[in-house]
Amino acid sequence: MKKFILFFFIQIISVSLFSNPILESLVYKIRDPDTDKKEFREYLEKIGEYIAIDVAKDLKTKKQNIETVMGTLAEHNIVDENIVLLTILRAGLPLFNGVFKVFPEAEAGFFAMQRNEVTLKASVDYVALPPLENKTVIIADTMLATGGSMLDAIKIVEKRNPKKIILVSALAAQEGIDNILRHNPDIQIYPAYVDPILNEIGYIVPGLGDAGDRCYGNKITVSH
Repeated sequence: MKKFILFFFIQIISVSLFSNPILESLVYKIRDPDTDKKEFREYLEKIGEYIAIDVAKDLKTKKQNIETVMGTLAEHNIVDENIVLLTILRAGLPLFNGVFKVFPEAEAGFFAMQRNEVTLKASVDYVALPPLENKTVIIADTMLATGGSMLDAIKIVEKRNPKKIILVSALAAQEGIDNILRHNPDIQIYPAYVDPILNEIGYIVPGLGDAGDRCYGNKITVSH
């Protein structure tokens, strides 16, 4: 965990957490305004896979033997965690799907939130979670901007006594990272890329726009 806190606080400009040109090329593609919805979702899913593979390196493992067709044993380190994957609908789904490909045996849960465009605060409209006690919870959300929605999700998760909480994002603002770590210094954060600032309406800059709209098209607000 120390490497993440140290990394984030010594950097003052946009940086890439992962020294991986393939992952960075995917971030480049989701920033491109000409990337269509189908491609945008596919790139996000691939980003989720890359990050999840890196997350796996920091999880508890156990040694397990397998007898091969040659009649001999091979020993391998296998992830030994009870994992639950969560996401915030709707922009988080493609990234979540990529993480799910790496941890296909994980349980899953979902949040639905709606942001007030004036206050920039989110209301929690829907929560569907499996039991979380003593489990490793990975929350995947495409954008970590102010960190407000993520903090709301974390509060709900923490009440259910997980073993640990890991955050995965395709793009994060430094302000959002600092906000999360200020309230929850033990949480591990894995962003594919970190941008320096938020604008006056809480969007990441240089960013990529509204990730939900880029994934699925422009939304309209429907009153109940």
